[in-house]
Amino acid sequence: MVRKTAHSANVSRAGWMLQRLAEEGLRHTEQRAIVVQAIVDKRGAFTAEGLVDELQPRGVARATVYRTVEVLERVGLLARIHLDNRHGYTVCEEGHHHHLLCERCGVVIPVDASDVEVAIRRLADALRFQVDTHLLEFAGLCEACQARNGRTGSAP
Repeated sequence: MVRKTAHSANVSRAGWMLQRLAEEGLRHTEQRAIVVQAIVDKRGAFTAEGLVDELQPRGVARATVYRTVEVLERVGLLARIHLDNRHGYTVCEEGHHHHLLCERCGVVIPVDASDVEVAIRRLADALRFQVDTHLLEFAGLCEACQARNGRTGSAP
């Protein structure tokens, strides 16, 4: 199941994210607005370093990029994901969910994996293990990339 947008249709996604940053005590600056808009414009996953490279020619400081990404992740508007042995990020709606990551085009699809989480909780209970946190990501090829490859289906 794909999650629905948590913010109002009247407020742009970038505006909504900037509102959340203001609620966290960060003042509105032109550089921060540029960072947020660049993040929102990403179709899929991105790295902070890639964002720095993209925005430095526009006068955006490295520290502004990293601080903005850090706060957006802390408040749940970005999720950290794993991309080719490095950390990447994807824009998220607020609330708990997981991701399907396309290894070819980088698209990130949020999904509700609550059935999987129920099974994990049962297993942990049976093993008398207390789970405090978890990461659950699925990597593979999206439907469009499968079609380009001539590969379809969900076989591992």
